[in-house]
Amino acid sequence: MIAAIDIGTNTIRLAIADETTCKLVLRLSKIARLGKGSNGYLQEENIQKALYILSYYENLMKSYNCTDYKAVATSAIREAKNKDDFLNKTHLNIEVIDGLKEAYLSQKGILYALDYLKNKRWVGFDLGGGSCEFMFCENERIVKSFSVKLGVVKLLEQFCKTDPPSKKNLFDAGLAFKDELLKHKVTFDFEYLIGNAGTVTSLAAMDLNLKTYDYEKCENYKLTQKSIEKLLNEMISMDKQSRLKHYPVLEEGREDVIVVGAQVVLSIMEVFGKDCVYTTNGSLLEGLIVENFC
Repeated sequence: MIAAIDIGTNTIRLAIADETTCKLVLRLSKIARLGKGSNGYLQEENIQKALYILSYYENLMKSYNCTDYKAVATSAIREAKNKDDFLNKTHLNIEVIDGLKEAYLSQKGILYALDYLKNKRWVGFDLGGGSCEFMFCENERIVKSFSVKLGVVKLLEQFCKTDPPSKKNLFDAGLAFKDELLKHKVTFDFEYLIGNAGTVTSLAAMDLNLKTYDYEKCENYKLTQKSIEKLLNEMISMDKQSRLKHYPVLEEGREDVIVVGAQVVLSIMEVFGKDCVYTTNGSLLEGLIVENFC
């Protein structure tokens, strides 16, 4: 068995796979919110959460007899002034990757999950807590990729200081993201808009009225603009606890960022002129497996 760990701004994820078939046997995601607080330092409370999760993952890797692993950290760690303090406290060899490497691995993960894209023109986006990576792809080739240094945790803290956020708060958050996205040349003729990572897959699960997350049902799910707008209008009429009760599939720790996340997805769809996004579980995590072991 082999394993991959993705230490993100909001979540820390683990995948364990069979090294001969590259088939995943376990996927886990836990929220540490390492990117909480915008003063440039990782907060001690969240460092301790992250260390606990990583220790748990280490024990799981041992119990599955994993012979090798690859661990990476993204936006929250690479931007933190005290990242070395955190990295030195872990028992893992962790590579801190930049946005372009994130996009590259995310594209590998998407293709791992959605084979039909290998002969299509498509745009993928990986909306995380601290950044959003975009990949403009022709078949299996990345034509262009870039990272927007705004994610759902950053936008929540900057624009949505009350819960539920007002429509003005959300409009401002969406506009800020759109402005950053449009600093890049986004003209590209393509057929499919593909979204991965927790915000998009959670919206799919909520739209499906799932009580527990189902990877199969949320794979290649057509999430429409109308569905996201409906969910967004529902969510802004509730507080955080009400959202968790109303959407049992929503992971605790995501009940605040999911609102601004829905607004960002709508902004992305608007920029690219698409009325739907196809969701996938294939992500940086699966990309790590493919790139390093398959």
